[in-house]
Amino acid sequence: MEKDQFLEVGKIDEIPLGKMKHVEMQGKEIVISNVGGKFYAMEDRCGHMNARLSMGNISNDGIVTCPFHGARFDATTGKKIKEPVLTPSQQMEPLPKSWQSYLEHAGELMSYIKTYDQQTYEVQVEDNKIKIRI
Repeated sequence: MEKDQFLEVGKIDEIPLGKMKHVEMQGKEIVISNVGGKFYAMEDRCGHMNARLSMGNISNDGIVTCPFHGARFDATTGKKIKEPVLTPSQQMEPLPKSWQSYLEHAGELMSYIKTYDQQTYEVQVEDNKIKIRI
């Protein structure tokens, strides 16, 4: 397969304004986002804990929030704009002591996991077809 070849990943009407779609191509998981009527493609797995970003939320201005720990990425550039949130909400019921100890240890280990910018892919729209270059 040629490096400069664009591959079809879907149709325009499959991804409404402000929505995302997960696709898999050539061993890569990619999220296609419709931001203001323009389509963008980036890696779909969050670099923090490997959650699918396409299962999270996208704002009107194209900010994708990871469903697992709330890391945020700009769908138009792939740039990380907010680190994950690793502390539990204060509104939660207190956990048993043994669970608290385990979660404190897990939280300490997770604090060393780095979250990076997402890889992006060039998008091309032809007629009703959305294509990306991998």
